[in-house]
Amino acid sequence: MKYILKISILLLLTTKAFSHPHTFIEVQPTIEIKNEEINKFNIKWTLDEMTSMMLIMKLDKNANGKFEKDENDYIYDSYFLSLEKQNFYMSINSNKQELIAKPQSFKASIKNNRLIYSFNIQNNISLKDLKINFQDEELFVGMMLEKEYIKINGIKKEKHNKLKTRIFGVN
Repeated sequence: MKYILKISILLLLTTKAFSHPHTFIEVQPTIEIKNEEINKFNIKWTLDEMTSMMLIMKLDKNANGKFEKDENDYIYDSYFLSLEKQNFYMSINSNKQELIAKPQSFKASIKNNRLIYSFNIQNNISLKDLKINFQDEELFVGMMLEKEYIKINGIKKEKHNKLKTRIFGVN
């Protein structure tokens, strides 16, 4: 019995060590700052080509190259909402408190044969000690955030790079 337990633990640890993403998502956040708070926070996810191709074939029921309201509602209910358990692949910490993401205004679209999710996050997030990270702890989804993907409105251009590094951890 001890032998089986040891083998089981070894397999579990080995499997986790070799996990790798199966889907890649380019993350493009846009924030608007007003009075030392994020006044508006939009996130755009662009899924990789392979995942997009498979999902578009399945979800664009009438094959017209765009998502109608009923298709968008289905994607929201059947795919997007299931990510709530992972806080929508986000970690938002402000004032040393972890915030729960509450997406609003979800819209799925297709551009250049890529599936795009766009949504807003609750507003009025204090900039004090703000850290925003995008990750899938299970390592099935690789979240890709590049400095040039981040847009900041409402502050002087000279402060953009410093805030991108401080809030999002990109250089």
